[in-house]
Order: sequence, then C-alpha cells, then structure tokens
Amino acid sequence: MLVEEYGTSRLRTRVFTAPDGRYVWHRTHLTGTAPDRTAHRLAPSPNVAAATFDWDTETETETASRTASHPASTASYTVSYTAPGATSLARTVWPPAPAPAPFALGPVVAVAHALRDIGRSPLPPGTTGPPPALDRLGRWLRTGAGTEGAVRLHRLCTDRLGSARLATLAQWCRDAAPGGPDDVLLHGEPSLGLTVPAPDGRHTVLLTGETLSRGRPEHDAGWFLGELAEMADVAARNLPDPSAASPFRLMAAAFLTAHGSAPDDTLLCRSAALRRTAHLLDFAENVGWSAGVSAYVDVLAGLADDARSVIAPLTPPG
Repeated sequence: MLVEEYGTSRLRTRVFTAPDGRYVWHRTHLTGTAPDRTAHRLAPSPNVAAATFDWDTETETETASRTASHPASTASYTVSYTAPGATSLARTVWPPAPAPAPFALGPVVAVAHALRDIGRSPLPPGTTGPPPALDRLGRWLRTGAGTEGAVRLHRLCTDRLGSARLATLAQWCRDAAPGGPDDVLLHGEPSLGLTVPAPDGRHTVLLTGETLSRGRPEHDAGWFLGELAEMADVAARNLPDPSAASPFRLMAAAFLTAHGSAPDDTLLCRSAALRRTAHLLDFAENVGWSAGVSAYVDVLAGLADDARSVIAPLTPPG
C-alpha cells in the first residue's frame, strides 16, 4: 500500500508498506545519468540500506529495450530500498521544535556509523568518479550552464559574490576530486532525506547506492554537517522561537562525536560549504525562484571567504 509520495521535476519518491512490517522505498530519477552498474555493491552494515536498481531484476531483453528507448544521459531509472520506517528524518525534524531533538540524536549517530562503514569498505569496480552533486556543482561554478534557473542563479552569484569567490568554490570542488592516496568509498550525498528511522527510533538506516563515489574521507561527513548547518541557520534567521536552531546543534554535536571528526577541520568545512551551495543550485533548478534565493546568495559570500564560518549556526550563542 502506498503511504507516502512526493518529488520534484528530477526525482519522485514513493513509499509502500511491505509484508514483513517494514517499508519499501522507490526513488525514481526522471533525468540524469544512471550510476555504473558495478558500482553499487556494498558490504553488509546494520545502518546501511543498500540500493536495488531496477536493472537488477531485468532480463537481458528488458535491459536492451530500456537502453534503446532511454539513452543513458536522459534515462529514468528506479532505485529501491527496504527500510524500517516510512518517513525520513528530514520530514521529522522540520519544522523544528525542541521536542524531536532527543529522538533525532540516535538517527544521526547511526548515520555517522553508516558513513564510517562505507568509508572502510573496498572500492567496488567502476567507482572512479567524484560525488555527482559535487561534479555538477563544479561544472556550474565554472561555466554557469544549466537550466534557466541555474543560469539566472549564476548571474546573481557573479554580481553579488564576484568571480574570485566563485573561483574559490570551484577550486574546492577540484581539490575534493578523487585521485589522491587517501581516497575512500563515499556515500556521495548523505542527507537527512535519506536517513530513515524506525517509528520508535531504535533502528535507523541510511539509503545508500545512488551516488556511491570516491574521494576525500572528509567529504561525506562535511556534506551531512552542511545540511544541519543550513537548517540551523534558516531556523535562526526565519523562525520566531530563539531556540529553533537548538535541535540541529544537538544533532551536529552527536554526529561529530560519533563520527570522530573535528568541527573546524578545513576540508570538512569546505565540504559543508559546498553542500550549502549545491542545495541552492538544486533549489533554483528544480523548485523555482523565490525572494529567499537572493538572501541565501549573500550567505555564500561569507562561506567562500572563510569555510569555517559554515559551522557558526551550529555553535550555541555565547
């Protein structure tokens, strides 16, 4: 039975009940390039829900038919997961309230453990590229190409931030590209939206497989921290309750402790800043334009000047 359905012009999510009491998540990518077929095999981990792609159960005839009718650059494909819940952590903690914070601490600790397990896994064959969102962001920063919303955003960023700051952000993308001796397997785009706790909070999984990639070990933790920083920042700026950002500060502290990362690590902070930039690009491309876009661009100036400022919203007021 269908229990949840939502999406954008690029991605549709549907959640169904499963006979064993769990839930099956179907995420259909309506555009984009499908991952390499050999790059999504993962070693078992209690906090990782590994993806099953639609081609895993296709016959050779079905695969040939789909490939012929949908070129790789524009093909839609569906990824399925089995999870203990029907609601992501993102939909649980927003809009924020002090009450959900204790419930949310266990799930973010589970994400830290999941990222640790992924990073310790061997690199599967075919996992050679950077995280897709990072690759897409780097191209946009350099060229400004994309949809009408992406082009408009690049123009605004160039006017407000200046070309030097955009070049700095683009350089951070290049610095995070794979190819160094410390490369590890990455989730690629860990998020609250891919974090699925059981209704009682006792078990949480991170939906994993669509963006498996390789790169610096700081990337995944920074990417996740950037989302928490953004939520804390938006809550503090726009909600009347002065404690609205507190849940995200508590979640960030729990995550960093479990992951073993220092909050002021330069590479981690750069990843968090790029996550905030990528989210703005996604919004302009897939959701639309709003008055908040202009204000958000101004935030990026500070992040480009000092990546460590990204953690400021996660620091309790003195």
